Formats: sequence, C-alpha cells, structure tokens
Amino acid sequence: MGLVILCVAIASVSSVSAWWIFGGGNDVTVNGVNFHLPDGFDVDNPVKSDIDDAYENMVYKNTETGDTVDIAVDNKVADDSAISNSLIKKGFQQKNIAGKDGFYKMYLSTDVEFAYIDNDKVVSIIVPFTYDKYGDNFMKYDELLGEIIK
Repeated sequence: MGLVILCVAIASVSSVSAWWIFGGGNDVTVNGVNFHLPDGFDVDNPVKSDIDDAYENMVYKNTETGDTVDIAVDNKVADDSAISNSLIKKGFQQKNIAGKDGFYKMYLSTDVEFAYIDNDKVVSIIVPFTYDKYGDNFMKYDELLGEIIK
C-alpha cells in the first residue's frame, strides 16, 4: 500500500512539474509554420484573411486581456538579402529571438513586429510591447515572441 501511495505522489509531482515548466497554451499552424500561443488566446476563432494560396494571416485575441497576436506567413518570392534590405529601409532593426535571426520594429510604443524567414516563408508576428500573462506579471515582447516561435 505504501508503494502505491509513493507512486501516486511521484506521478502527481511529475505532472505538476511538467505543467509548470511548459506552462500550457495551444499550438497553431499558419501557412505550414507552427507556433505556440500562451493560455488565454482564442485559437478556435481567429480572424483570418487569405489573399491567395501563398499567403495566410491569422489574428488571435486573448479573451481575458483583449491583447492580440497577428501572425502572417507568406511564401518567399525574393532572396533573403532583398527581403532584409526591404525591412531595413522600412525602419526594422536586426534581432535574434528564439534562435531566429530576423528584424523587429516598434509601433507607437504599443506593438512590436518581428519578421524572419522560416523554410522559404516570410513570417511576420505583431505582438503587444508588454503582455500581462498572469495578472500583474508583465512580459516584454521578446519574451512573448520567444514563447510563440517554435
């Protein structure tokens, strides 16, 4: 009996530890690229816009805070340097987030866009500059992007 209780206790601690480490959330795929959204985002009802088979844009809203994450994925039609030069001309700055070399730009101190190339697709993610993940536990845009980018 003691062995059974010990096994249940270890399994309970292991499952809580795994939940605590990985934090929950939901995986989503936009135009063949995988992402992970933290808990609270409505992944079942995104605002979707497709221009053609090569482009897909999804906006996910957090039902608790009202914050949005805007993810656009477009099949790459130009070489990397042309894309980089275009972003730099638009005021983007180089940055590595979650192991992805890309470019970011802040809009009016409220939103940040991060763009990078992933498997011949151009990915653009717009997130709030700060995000209230757990009520008074704010995370900056690069931390949120680090959770989203897989």
